[in-house]
Amino acid sequence: MRNRFLNLVAESKGLLSDTERRAAHTALFRILVQHVAVSLAEIILELRRKNPLRLNELPLPFEGLRMPADGTLVTAITEMLLICENEYSAGYCRAIWAESTEIRACWQLLPSGSKRTAERIMQSLVSIRNDGVEGHGIAGESNLDAEIDAIEYLLDTFSMLLPVADSDGKSYTLSLHDGEAYKIKLLQHRDGHLVCYRNIKKSSAGRCVVKAQLERGWFQRDEISYEADDVFANVVINGEVGRYEILRSYDHEWSPLALFPSRLTEDFTGRQKEIDELADWFDDTESRACMLYGDGGIGKTTLAVEFISRVLEGRVKSGYRPELITFYTAKKTRWGLQGLEIIRLTDVGVADVATFVPRALEGNTLDRAWYTKPPETVIQMLASYLAETWGVNRNNHLLILDNTETMATNADEIRELAKQIRELSRRVGRVLLTSRRRESIEARHIEIKPLEEDESLVFLRARGTTLARKSILDAGDSTLKRYGRSLGNKPLVLEVFVQALGAHGIGLSQAFDRVMRMQTQDLGEFLYSDAWNRMSPTMRHLLLLMSKVTDVHDDTLLKLCCIHVGISVIEAYEALEESRGIAQITSFNGVAQILLSPEFMKYCADRTVEISGVFCPTAASVERIRVRYNEFLRSKSAMVKDRLAIAYRHPYARAAYMAFHEGRDEDCEMFYDLAVNADVDNGWLYDRFAFFLISRRFIRRDESLDWAKKATSLIPNDPDAWFTRGAIESKLGLVKDSLASLDRAAALGKHKHLCYLQQAYAYANDNPPNRALAKSKLVAAEDAEPKGDSLLWKFRSEVAGLRRRLERQEL
Repeated sequence: MRNRFLNLVAESKGLLSDTERRAAHTALFRILVQHVAVSLAEIILELRRKNPLRLNELPLPFEGLRMPADGTLVTAITEMLLICENEYSAGYCRAIWAESTEIRACWQLLPSGSKRTAERIMQSLVSIRNDGVEGHGIAGESNLDAEIDAIEYLLDTFSMLLPVADSDGKSYTLSLHDGEAYKIKLLQHRDGHLVCYRNIKKSSAGRCVVKAQLERGWFQRDEISYEADDVFANVVINGEVGRYEILRSYDHEWSPLALFPSRLTEDFTGRQKEIDELADWFDDTESRACMLYGDGGIGKTTLAVEFISRVLEGRVKSGYRPELITFYTAKKTRWGLQGLEIIRLTDVGVADVATFVPRALEGNTLDRAWYTKPPETVIQMLASYLAETWGVNRNNHLLILDNTETMATNADEIRELAKQIRELSRRVGRVLLTSRRRESIEARHIEIKPLEEDESLVFLRARGTTLARKSILDAGDSTLKRYGRSLGNKPLVLEVFVQALGAHGIGLSQAFDRVMRMQTQDLGEFLYSDAWNRMSPTMRHLLLLMSKVTDVHDDTLLKLCCIHVGISVIEAYEALEESRGIAQITSFNGVAQILLSPEFMKYCADRTVEISGVFCPTAASVERIRVRYNEFLRSKSAMVKDRLAIAYRHPYARAAYMAFHEGRDEDCEMFYDLAVNADVDNGWLYDRFAFFLISRRFIRRDESLDWAKKATSLIPNDPDAWFTRGAIESKLGLVKDSLASLDRAAALGKHKHLCYLQQAYAYANDNPPNRALAKSKLVAAEDAEPKGDSLLWKFRSEVAGLRRRLERQEL
């Protein structure tokens, strides 16, 4: 790199025009301070990463480096040299601040009496530029020989901070103070030709886009852009906020004031349906809010930024033209090639949004009233401030709130957040939200799902071309689709997969394995930790139980799991709907199917939750659910040999029937419960359930009469239903009711000897027992006994048993 600088210096001396020489000096100085400043920043960050205790030390002026001015860079260099000296004793500072005793032409640029240091020379070159035409001043005399000598002096001074061009034709390596080689991330060259970068824009997954000019010799340049790791991405800038700027749109009459990021990817793919839905909302100015919701890493933020960018470019036609555009993110973590990274430690809320806007508009501190009032009051203060100071009302302000799921952690906070966002949309501006939850907010809801297979293919091809990933360019469509499927067709994971291919030229299989390992380690934390922390212990127990049983659940298996942990199916579905990344809910032939995502299965793999001192789910509970479900599947198609076969038309009822005859009373009760809720108009099923409850020693015996009454109301002309009801009333000692029900059963055709026998039981169960009437009914039952009935032995056995019981009571 230094040799290329020296060649350009030599060439500049041969330029014939003073104007050309002056322009050449300005360009050389700019490229030099850019490379020194970025190299210094990367050195400090790399050394701090090796010593995490220093990560929160003196802040670095990184925001100034993203879109640099020469004066800003000189100040940044002096600040960072001081940090290096204090933290690492690197010796970099002595060169810039050491006073020179050399006799050089460059000292003519310094005011009389100034110290002859590299710092003063840089400051003088900046002043010369600012005072001249280059800095929009008035042209004046210049000392061109002194200027070029100053640049040569600075090249010598900063020689230890100038990286060396690598043989790959584009990257640089720099030796750290301990001799270790470090590959510069942000700066590149092209076969030795120098780059003057214009800006460094944040992209996605820890990446950035560098827009630059490539010198091809004096007065010949190429406009280029390239992607790189964003080494500044994790840096917190001492509470700084961004500043609004005027954005140029496709229409010269519309130039909104905006605090809005650049596109997060240069290769946006698909999402046309969602863009059309957003365009429809955007034009519906009566609609105050719109929510993009979906799994983490699915591309909600990228879509929101892309959509607004297309509106500004005129690619999406709209009559709505906001005068103020505000983008605010509450994102706390990011997942990329370096794994899970925390980018914000503090929680934020709507009040923080309301204070963010005036600070970003004016750059001033706010008085304490902004920080001591409740959120609703602060929102009103913001509305008044925008209207009175900037002439912005709620209809010409577009507010994009990113990752709102981090603003609330429980049901009460979610309700409060919904109220505050509603107030924000009513008073401050139209609101476009992104969230992993389907927030209960008055808004147009647009769900963002994984890419289609063909969209994933286009995405991989586009990113492979942009980043020159040969293994992607050489792969067939079916191969790339297979990898896309395996990675869940999620843009974030696909992006990291493409980035992984750049590490030492590894192949598709190795990159895939690396991403899968990364997913196992911490992708689950990125995707699910916020949703997990909002859930109750019982809901966590349910999801852990489901994940241990299997990854695919039908409605029955979900109900079995819900019954075990004691939670309603409705609550379960609400939790799954709210955090859609946990599972996909589909319907097949009218039957709901729940597919837990692979990432969530990994997230749950080693987790437990403590319930009443027990770590759940236990292995026994998992096995119990599996056995019950298998029994259900076995009984679904079983033949029911029962006089009331119609009662068992639902699979749950057949499962209850099988469990009853196999003596599995607990399973029988559970499946009957499921059956009566699934087959709600089956009076014969209610009858059988009532019979089961009264025939076993359950605490629900009294409930059996309720089911019997429901049966007779649904099938009022069925003699068996009235007989069951009368028998239950008999056992419960409800003599009058029992007699009436059994008389009704007999009148409808039920065998009278059986009805008389149950009436005898009713008198025997009376309090006190009416033994005389009981014996009278037994005689009537024997007299009504039909001839030739093969089951008379059972009837006679019951008559004899009841008679002995009555006789014992007389003793």
